Amino acid sequence: MNRIGRPGYRWLLGALVIALTSANPAAGQAPAVPRVLVMPFTVTVEAGAPGGAGTALWLGEAASILLGDYLRQPGNPSLTRDERVAVFSRLNLPMSAALTRATTIRVGEIIGASDVVIGDVRLGARLHVRARLIRLASGQELPAVSDEGELAEIFNLFARVASKLGALTGRPSKPTAAAELRVLPLEVFENYVKGLVAATPAAQQRFLELANRQVPNEPSILLALWNVYTVQSAHDKALAMASAVAESSPRAGEARLAMGLSLVALRRFDGAYKALTALEASAPRAAVSNVLGVVQLRRGLLPAGTPPATSYFRRAVDAAPEETEYLFNLGYAHALAGNSTEALTWLREVVRFDSADTDAHIVMSAVLGATGRSVEAQRELELARLLDSDSASRAPAGRVPAGLERISNVLTAPTAGLSAAIANPAQRDQRETALFHLSTARSLIAQGRDRDAMSELRRAIYLAPYEDQPHLLLGQVYGRAGQLPQAIDEFTVAIWCRETAAARIALAGALLERGDRASARREAQRALVLAPESTEARALLTRIGG
Repeated sequence: MNRIGRPGYRWLLGALVIALTSANPAAGQAPAVPRVLVMPFTVTVEAGAPGGAGTALWLGEAASILLGDYLRQPGNPSLTRDERVAVFSRLNLPMSAALTRATTIRVGEIIGASDVVIGDVRLGARLHVRARLIRLASGQELPAVSDEGELAEIFNLFARVASKLGALTGRPSKPTAAAELRVLPLEVFENYVKGLVAATPAAQQRFLELANRQVPNEPSILLALWNVYTVQSAHDKALAMASAVAESSPRAGEARLAMGLSLVALRRFDGAYKALTALEASAPRAAVSNVLGVVQLRRGLLPAGTPPATSYFRRAVDAAPEETEYLFNLGYAHALAGNSTEALTWLREVVRFDSADTDAHIVMSAVLGATGRSVEAQRELELARLLDSDSASRAPAGRVPAGLERISNVLTAPTAGLSAAIANPAQRDQRETALFHLSTARSLIAQGRDRDAMSELRRAIYLAPYEDQPHLLLGQVYGRAGQLPQAIDEFTVAIWCRETAAARIALAGALLERGDRASARREAQRALVLAPESTEARALLTRIGG
């Protein structure tokens, strides 16, 4: 077990775990494998406490990192800090404890967690910790667990708290004595956590470099520095950090993948291919296969005897068939190779999971145009323009754009468990099944069960991605949850599928709530053109002021 959490790998990747938030029909259902989300703790620092008031800046995150690591057991994983950072970024939520209990629970449901741990720490002469665990399936909050100790004994303290929480859940955490860990000195651990939470890459770099000088070659610090250097495009420095992680480290696999990513960024494709093929041979992972596919795409002329990019992307898809990043890369590689049938097959699979994937629509438009299906090509391009006019305008007319391949830099599939929750593949394209899920969603919405309705709507969209009603209803559910960007995307797709006054009014309302009055006015006026008698459109225009 690693006692200080993984760094936040946030470069090159927009979706990461976030497919969890946009394409996981299982969100809100009890996961087959228990997964615990440990939130940052709230912090109170008394006058005269060791470390002073500045301790509050890092202690809450430290609590989440330590408790998450101590709770993480084989068969009973807690979510890593990487996953938490990615989800919060996608949801535009602050990475802090300053969230309401309801919001915290909702985030846990979106992620697919089984339990959420919240808590508080109070630092005076001693460090006092109180943790509370919420079972998401039942909404039950278990009795609070408390403990205290010296600040310098923070590792032992959180190991004890984790053990008590594990006993409450019936999934006991194996107590880990500090002697079994190479526990960092408190000052080094403080600098490490400050490096993770600092507001700018320069500040992150300063704290992490200090921690690395204090304790050289600590894997978690090295990988955190790799991330910071990568964000700043200092890829030579990043490569040096990843290379310094010992082969015997539990994080050696992550480090080898980080090395491969740095080599790709440096365009040292032969070295990247060698490192990544060795990693894939020792520990096959979808993410590694995906990066190998990217290497083959960017190499151009391939060395004799090496498989094409499509071969590696197919391996990634076979290992994680629900991950849109891998599906897109497979379809995109086939499109570049001129294999139109295969390209359309996999790109359509992408939009089943994420109908607002602009690049997928752009590439499909190019492929359809090349095969003489100009009407369908124009419709795909039209939707891409509605979703992202800038991206669509930069796409070369009638050609597959270059440089759209996507790289994942984590070793685990970010949407694990999705495939079990979607409809059986034999039922795809069966309109009756999609209508059943749509009808079920309407009933759930009427009962106020938006979370369950969302799962049904995603099933309906997966089965019939070009029907407008599931997108319209899903946009309304997103809007009620305060997820305006997702709501606007769904309303936009609904209008593209079939333009109706109801969809225009819904889009106008979401745009108004976001503060875009001019766009909201245009949508409401268009709704009046479609339905001149609409009192709802007129009332909305009155609210807008037009």
